[in-house]
Amino acid sequence: MQDTWKFTAFLLLLGGCAGPRSGVSGPTPLPETSDDALRAGYAELVRDLREAWLNRDTVPGPVVSYTPQTRSEGGLVLTVGPALPEDEPWNAWPDGTARLFNDGVGYLWRVQIASDKPVRWSPPHTQLAVNDTEQTFLPVAEPDDLLMPLRRGAALETTAGVAPDLSLRMRNADPFRRAYLGTNTASGAREGVVVFPAPTRNLQAVAMELTLGVWVEGEGIRQYRFLFE
Repeated sequence: MQDTWKFTAFLLLLGGCAGPRSGVSGPTPLPETSDDALRAGYAELVRDLREAWLNRDTVPGPVVSYTPQTRSEGGLVLTVGPALPEDEPWNAWPDGTARLFNDGVGYLWRVQIASDKPVRWSPPHTQLAVNDTEQTFLPVAEPDDLLMPLRRGAALETTAGVAPDLSLRMRNADPFRRAYLGTNTASGAREGVVVFPAPTRNLQAVAMELTLGVWVEGEGIRQYRFLFE
């Protein structure tokens, strides 16, 4: 994504201006950057981040049924359904933006698993097909993998010495972490959300097929498909 490239470039700039270098064989230092230039660069990055990640109502939602579907087989019961990140309570922020990410980041699903045997969600065996079976996206296994641009922005915010915003969002990311499905092995019932990063700004989803992979003790991997139109 464009903002990720900008974050990387800015991080390299910060590294080049961290202070004097010892020795004569290393790379030529980058020019010194003033505090004003640092803050101006950070302000530009934040504008891009807010547009791409935080502003609401910038992406149309999928035009599919949001009614959950359930599959039951051999003591295993799975219930899944699409949802919108901007509607989640853990994603609210006082200024009206999304706390962590908006609908433009990808597709969010709610998943419920109930089993009388130890089971776990298997991210490598899970995927989402959008509009056709050739256009598929993989899920994020760990919630913090999705938050990397926000984490980088928070680090730059501290370096630039500006009023905290992104860092406050990261400090309040635990409800999202707790809401994520996770890959722990257990019997009984559990539920959580799963995110599939995707270029949703360039897609109008009119059909989605979720393939959910679960590992079941004594049986190995099972995969179940759910079609939403």
